[in-house]
Amino acid sequence: MTTNLRLLLDECITNPLAEMLKESSAALNIEYVREIGMSAASDSEVMDYANKENRIVVTTETGINHVKFKICTHPGIIVLSGKHRHESIQAGTFRKFILSGRRTEACHAVTFLTPNEARIKTSNNDLVPDTVIRL
Repeated sequence: MTTNLRLLLDECITNPLAEMLKESSAALNIEYVREIGMSAASDSEVMDYANKENRIVVTTETGINHVKFKICTHPGIIVLSGKHRHESIQAGTFRKFILSGRRTEACHAVTFLTPNEARIKTSNNDLVPDTVIRL
């Protein structure tokens, strides 16, 4: 089983942050909507492309989540969230998760990353607890 993740960086990821994410690990295959001609694409169009290409969407937009896009209807979503919006902090958080040994858990789930933890939702059922990983 390969541990390479196929990612699609959403429009809200800035160019500097995109470059930092690309440098996070050699185990990533990253496309960026701004580089593939999808800069003005809607969230639904981005998710359709991600589904077609089997890519996990990486975003800073908390509105792209398990409520708007039901879990198991897409390859996955990683949301860089939390109070710290500085790109270097977001990139560091992402890198910690990628190197945590748990990155494959982001597949077919919605993962919320903050500087201290990754919260992975694998079900839309509130009775199913999230997986929480300390970073």
